[in-house]
Amino acid sequence: MNDHPEYARIGRFLAALAAISLGAEPGWAAPIEAKALLCASCHGGHGLPSDPKVPIIWGQQAAYIKKELGDYRAGDRESQIMSSIAESLSEEEIAQIATDFGDAKWPEQLAVLLPAAPAATEVCKTCHNADLTGGTSPSGIAPRLAGQNSAYLVDTIAAYATGERANSTVMGPLMQSLSPADRKTIAEYLAALR
Repeated sequence: MNDHPEYARIGRFLAALAAISLGAEPGWAAPIEAKALLCASCHGGHGLPSDPKVPIIWGQQAAYIKKELGDYRAGDRESQIMSSIAESLSEEEIAQIATDFGDAKWPEQLAVLLPAAPAATEVCKTCHNADLTGGTSPSGIAPRLAGQNSAYLVDTIAAYATGERANSTVMGPLMQSLSPADRKTIAEYLAALR
C-alpha cells in the first residue's frame, strides 16, 4: 500500500514543505523560490515529473496555471496536495508561480513515432490552437496538450467524461461523447506530439 503513487507524492510534498518550513525565518513567509520547490517535488525539478500521472507544467500557459491554482483553492478542482498548496499561496504568489512556470521552456522529450491523428483532435484545435500548444480560446485559456504525459491525459479526459472534474463547461460534454478507447487514442496521440 505504501508503494501507491499518491503516497509517494504526499511524501515528496511533505519533505519539501518541511525543508521550506525549517529554512524559513520565524514570522516571515518563505520566499517564492522556496514555495516553487513544492511544485518541483511532484512536477519535476527539470520539467519532467517522475510520475506520468502528474502533468508537465514547465512551459504550460501561465494564465491556465493561475486559473487551475485558483480552482484548487476554491474547491472547483479536487486534490488534497494541490488544494493545500493553493490555499497556502497569496494571489501575488500564484501569479508569480504561474508566470515563472509559464515562461519556462517546455521540456525536451525523446522523439517517438507519431501515430495518425485521430479525427477528434480537430475539435481540440478549436480551443487548444492548431498546434495544440494552448492559449487564448473561445472558452478562455486552454492548456497545452502537445507533449503532455499520456497517463495524465487519460486520467484527465476520463475525469471530465465522468463529471469527476467539472471546472470546464466545454470539456465534460465533449469527453462524454467519446468512447474510452477513443479518449485513450487521443491522449496517446497528444502525448507523442513534440
